Amino acid sequence: MYLHHLPHVTQFCDVSSHQVSPPTKHNALCSHRSAWSVILEHEDFLSGSNPGGEATKDVTPSFNYVRPVPPRYVIVVEDTAIMNVQKRWEFLRKAVRKLLVYDVPAGSMVGVVKFDQTARTKLPLEMLPSTLNDRQRLATASMPRNPSNVAQSQKCILCGLEEAAKLLEDNGNSAAGGVILLITSGSPLPLTPYDVKQMGAVVTQRGVRVVPILYPVTSRNPKPSPGVETLAQLSGTQSFAVLDEGIGSDSKVSMMVALMDSLYAALGLFIHDAKQLPLMVHKQEYPGGIISISQGTFNIDETLGGEVKFALTYYDLGHVGNTVNLIDPNGQGVKTLHSLEEDSDVNTIFITLRDAMPGDWMYRVENKADSHQSLYMRVWATPRVPNDTMSSTTTSNAISLTAWTSNSISPINISDIENPVVVYAKVWWGGSPVVGARVEASLQRIGINNTGSRYAPHNFLLYDNGNGDSDITRHDGVYSRYLPPLEAPDARYTLTVSLSDNSAMAQIILPSRQFIEPPRRLYTSTHTHYTGQVGVAGIGAQYTRTHAYNPVWPRCCGSVVPYATTRPTGQLSRTVTVGLIDLIGGERSLSHIPPSRIGNLRAVINAPARQITFYWTAPGDQRDHGTAMRYEVTFSRDAANTGQGRGERATEWSSPNTVGTESSHTVRWGRHDGVYYVAIRAVSRLEVEGPWSNTAEVFMPHPPTTTENIRGSTLGGAVSGSVSELGVTTPQPASLSTRNILAIVGAGCGILVVILIMAVYYLVVVTRRRRQKQEKKTIDVLEPATTTPGACDADSETDSITKPPPPADAAPAGEGEMPGKRAMSPIQSWPASTLLAEHEKRHPHDVTDGEGGELTLHQPDLGVPYMPPTHQVTPHPFFYHTPNGHYIEDNLPMDSGSMISTQPSESLHMYKVDSSATDYSQPPSSSAVASTPVSWEAGRRPGPTKVPPPTPPKPTLSAHLTMGGVAATSHGQERKRRNVTQV
Repeated sequence: MYLHHLPHVTQFCDVSSHQVSPPTKHNALCSHRSAWSVILEHEDFLSGSNPGGEATKDVTPSFNYVRPVPPRYVIVVEDTAIMNVQKRWEFLRKAVRKLLVYDVPAGSMVGVVKFDQTARTKLPLEMLPSTLNDRQRLATASMPRNPSNVAQSQKCILCGLEEAAKLLEDNGNSAAGGVILLITSGSPLPLTPYDVKQMGAVVTQRGVRVVPILYPVTSRNPKPSPGVETLAQLSGTQSFAVLDEGIGSDSKVSMMVALMDSLYAALGLFIHDAKQLPLMVHKQEYPGGIISISQGTFNIDETLGGEVKFALTYYDLGHVGNTVNLIDPNGQGVKTLHSLEEDSDVNTIFITLRDAMPGDWMYRVENKADSHQSLYMRVWATPRVPNDTMSSTTTSNAISLTAWTSNSISPINISDIENPVVVYAKVWWGGSPVVGARVEASLQRIGINNTGSRYAPHNFLLYDNGNGDSDITRHDGVYSRYLPPLEAPDARYTLTVSLSDNSAMAQIILPSRQFIEPPRRLYTSTHTHYTGQVGVAGIGAQYTRTHAYNPVWPRCCGSVVPYATTRPTGQLSRTVTVGLIDLIGGERSLSHIPPSRIGNLRAVINAPARQITFYWTAPGDQRDHGTAMRYEVTFSRDAANTGQGRGERATEWSSPNTVGTESSHTVRWGRHDGVYYVAIRAVSRLEVEGPWSNTAEVFMPHPPTTTENIRGSTLGGAVSGSVSELGVTTPQPASLSTRNILAIVGAGCGILVVILIMAVYYLVVVTRRRRQKQEKKTIDVLEPATTTPGACDADSETDSITKPPPPADAAPAGEGEMPGKRAMSPIQSWPASTLLAEHEKRHPHDVTDGEGGELTLHQPDLGVPYMPPTHQVTPHPFFYHTPNGHYIEDNLPMDSGSMISTQPSESLHMYKVDSSATDYSQPPSSSAVASTPVSWEAGRRPGPTKVPPPTPPKPTLSAHLTMGGVAATSHGQERKRRNVTQV
């Protein structure tokens, strides 16, 4: 159904041919259903009625010609005893008189009918003259001075309607198109189905439009009930109500003013030309008994001022003092000598101004009203004359305000989520929309509260933001919003709408032919462009059918009206009365009402930064009232599934803003495998989920292979604010079912049990191994280790007795060792054969007698003749490592003899170590000792010449002398031999 006026759109699509992907207005409003799917849901096609393709049905078109006739109005007035109470009948006569004399345009046909048990014509259908005197004459003859005494219960509303229909059909005319203004106190009892059927026949069969006006509503808190309001629903009009405000035998003037305004609003349902029916720009009540001077201001904008009528309505002429002044925008007082008019028949003082200066006007009135009465100030104005030197306008159009609701069915169930009601207000200047204005609706409950005062009104703003739910298109001059979910008893309300310039923010969209550059072509060059014009009265822009996003003209979802030129409205003020609204269902809980639907979701792609910014209008918590709690976002490759919430979910979305404000969120998109569709919905604070939005189509190309500088890139939209790293980039799975949750919990518990068992096993094994190691260490300490013949000590290679001594710069004992080297134990052990061979090598000669004699060892018999040395052998210093980390020098002669041990023999002498040898913290440098070549006797193989290795720790002297089990004696001169075992 989108752009159905194009020449190549020739048929409606069905399920097989409908394209669910394009972000058209049809897809956005109809949830991606085809046109035929929506059409077949209408009552005209339900149950197979009106099937298509019926060849026998005559489809020849027929035409009915109509000729214009003057507007016809018949005022039907109830004349029963209920009107004879207090000032009700007097106020009714004055209100009807004002309607006939001042409100109904000249040239209209007007008649008056009154009814009680029967109906009678008081004023035949007659054209209303243009002169004031003639109009006053008709008004005087139309209404009797006193009502009848017929009881209210005996009235016949149907009789009054039948008489009015006959009046419209006089002279062979048709009643169709005629208007009946029905003023009645309503039915004392609810209408029966028969009554509704009979009265409905007047409306449906004769084509008459009926506007019921309930006067007076005598209940302090009237409840909605089926009555004459049904006639308004059948004829597509509105109904109005006036609350009875009597005080003793008197009535408040507010009743008369409310009835006058209701009749004026009823005319406004059929007269939309401000030149014929002036626009109300100001209304204010000033209670009496408070201050002596009542003053206020009203504004005349640049589109108005042709004729301005200031009206001061009073209860009694004595309530108005001598001061009634008007002050123009320049601060000059207006002379009212020839413009002031007093009409006591309508209790009003009029001041009429021609070609009024635009701007803020001020009035000052001396208020002498009683404390229970008031003075009312109202101002009407007609459009300014074209080409006026005081105005920049070139047409006679005025900025008009029209308001209505989406459902005229009464009563309205406020708790019904399937059929919510929307309030609309259209603000236009001729054929141009007015954008940026402040439009406010007000629900005034009819009745009196416990304190005897009126109920406080409930005010709410209307928006022209194109959010897709309640307001369909942005910048079309139509402001809308859902009725608020009022938690209150069933009651009747009067709905009014006011307009202001929103602190000079209101703008008029001017017609423009400026060509807007279309987006780049997405199809082949052989495709035929369609170039057309959209909008009303030339408003719009030429375009070509492409699917790319154009920031100059963002046609996503058909939710924005383009414009290029505007001008300010200046100061602006309007007020209209929509009518009576019956609300029920507020006594129940309204927690089930969901947030409104987001209908203008759109995406702007920043390919270099791999980011996508989403834009939408914030919904409410309950429809479009309040602030929602959070958002849910889903996306998939299928548009239809996404529109129904089936897809992957994204988290870390921004929190909802105030309802009606523009919102945005930027994500890093990591999917490059095709086109995705994204949808969003709001969740209320009571966890009620709203409907899914329209789908936004996104495609992110693969990142380039080369590195690009994307700093500050704004391609496709500026990147600002927080960027969601998770968002859509890392999709989260949908909510887990109870079965999946139990499976996950069970698996987790199983893993924990396995870990616990392994931990217990580990503790048991480690404890056992530690105990075994401790026991082994204890055994090693208590039992000395034995060397198995043929076995090799683990330290024999690293800690050999032949290991050279540490260098001079080695770290002293007790300090840290070098990494990678194992510290030497203070106590080491070697096999006895190794000790003996080392001993023989170092002491090859016997020891001489005496303390200072030379120690001589027995030469082993190696099978070769003994050859004495040819030179004196210099004693080689031998260092012993002590347990305290020091070294003891022992100068013993070095023997080059055989390292082969012999059998035990007594020829092995005992030697004595000098106990007075020097104690060093570290061995002296080897360079300080003169190295003497060691040689064998003649015939022997020369032994190797090498630096003595580091010596193992040397036992104490007593321990050394007791090795082998032989105690040391003081007779050092005694020479004895010890075998290998003894050593």
